[in-house]
Amino acid sequence: MAPRPTLAEAIAAGPLLLDGAMGSLLYERGVLHTRSYDELNLSQPELIRRVHHDYVAAGAELIETNTFGSNRMSLARHGLAEQAVAINRAAIDLARSAAADRAYVAGAVGPTGVKFGVASASERRLARFALAEQIDTLVLAGADAIMLETFTSILELELAIEVARERGGSRTPVIAMMVFDAQIKSDGGLGPAEIADRMIAAGADVIGANCGIGPAELYQVTTGMVGRGRPVIAQPNAGLPASVEGRTLYVANPEHFGVFARRMLKSGVRMVGGCCGTTPEHTRAMLGSVRMLRGESQIGDARAERAPGMTVSLSQPPAPAPAPKVALAQKSRLGARIAAGEFAVSVELTAPSGSDLTKTKQQVADLLAGGVDVVNIADGPRASARMANVAVCARLASETAIEPILHVCARDRSFLGLIAHLLGAQALGLRNLVIITGDPPKMGDYPFSTPVYDVDSVGLLRIASGLNAGVDPAGKECEPTSFVLATGAEPAAHDRDRELRRLEDKKRAGAELVMTQPVYDPRTLERFLDDAAPLGLPVMVGILPLASHRNAEFLHNEVPGMTIPTEYRERMARVGGGPAARAEGIRIAQEALAAVKQRVAGAYVMPPFNRVDSALAVLEVARDRMKR
Repeated sequence: MAPRPTLAEAIAAGPLLLDGAMGSLLYERGVLHTRSYDELNLSQPELIRRVHHDYVAAGAELIETNTFGSNRMSLARHGLAEQAVAINRAAIDLARSAAADRAYVAGAVGPTGVKFGVASASERRLARFALAEQIDTLVLAGADAIMLETFTSILELELAIEVARERGGSRTPVIAMMVFDAQIKSDGGLGPAEIADRMIAAGADVIGANCGIGPAELYQVTTGMVGRGRPVIAQPNAGLPASVEGRTLYVANPEHFGVFARRMLKSGVRMVGGCCGTTPEHTRAMLGSVRMLRGESQIGDARAERAPGMTVSLSQPPAPAPAPKVALAQKSRLGARIAAGEFAVSVELTAPSGSDLTKTKQQVADLLAGGVDVVNIADGPRASARMANVAVCARLASETAIEPILHVCARDRSFLGLIAHLLGAQALGLRNLVIITGDPPKMGDYPFSTPVYDVDSVGLLRIASGLNAGVDPAGKECEPTSFVLATGAEPAAHDRDRELRRLEDKKRAGAELVMTQPVYDPRTLERFLDDAAPLGLPVMVGILPLASHRNAEFLHNEVPGMTIPTEYRERMARVGGGPAARAEGIRIAQEALAAVKQRVAGAYVMPPFNRVDSALAVLEVARDRMKR
């Protein structure tokens, strides 16, 4: 068995998932806030071990010791100064026993309580001694890293980094985090860039922020630290605290954390976790994002060598996909249009929440009457209870004149389940696929649904392209399938270079068509088209008519990969909601499509609430290209 990588190596390979809160979770589990939570390492070790175990079971790959306030000066407030060494040693033992070989252990170090801005020289010396004693104990007890967290004074943090660097040497990474306020400012009004530079200059190996604010605000802080030569860590609170019946509660739910974990990681943050108010459920909600962004398989490397559909690491591009047995033009009506250079159009419909397709079939009839004969059906959007999209597509294909596009999401099915799903789609006569990794499960009817992610979209494309070539993932010959393989792309992705590298990987894995996330700024799409042009992949631009001002703000602020220009959000603000807002949303969508229709292979419209009349109205601006 290969030796386990060091934590420094794991951070470099990243991303990594951290645990969440200790103090607020102990409070929720019945420990009074007047207690010294650090002393529980000695008096109630099983309680602390259970918290660590729950985080590791939820997927945390780096857990922190219960030592935030375990320096001599903080413990003195509880009359426990002389137990500082014993408390820190016990904390390492408890965390290590829960982590076993499944997670790394970081020794958590918080501030001493000395107000460095006005402290005397003697007070600072006492603080330095207290920090040095604690860090020495944690390092000697076997901490994989020193985690300096929740510092509000940059002067104290710089001192703590210096001490940790001295005591831990080069083999113990120093992770440093400051607290920022809702205005994205820290000590003395310093912003993320200034704080990052000072942490780096002091010797920190990983820089970032924690506590104080929720994921939306901390996203702005930590992305402002990306690109300065050090990995970045983010551990937000579960929103801002609220007092409910005398109890301090945090209101950002796990689903919210899952969305922002993905957004942070895609923006270049390397390590994500939680702070006050978070629980193992928040950790579990972020696990899918970490696995997806790492692009890892859950099947060993040796097995992956025999399974060409598997993607073990996105840092290693897949080998070119084998040649399909059926030409693109012969696979489907959509494939023929793309191959002939005709303008292709599709409208996305959401599957019904029950088993009755009457309303969906009426929507299809309206689209056919409007000149649209292709629809795409999403795969389990927002974790709600909906009819399986493969059944919807099969029924529509057999009972109407529409040609469906089946979304296939890697999130919900195991490796074997995905193969069976694809072969079943072929048997049902479905020929158009959109291969996607899929967002981590969002809060819906089944909030505890577990993401699978045995493969990501690249690995799934390899599986499908292999089947198209008549080779199954084990390398055995099989009857070839004839799928048109489309894939997704985010023209407005924060890390454009990564998005383009991913798209190149997808083409090598067998993608034949790109269907973008909704784009509102023509300049963003033009730049994406210019950058992606060397790949030679036809692009269908995604268009999503805005439904209201609130809808516009939600998409802009909460949905990764979605950017709506200020001009458009201001236009939606002026009309608010209702019919006037829908009309304005259609006009904005028409403008976006009209600006790029000559440069793309087609468009697919995602009308809110399945409003096909909105989709048809948007497509009016492309009628000249839709004529055949």
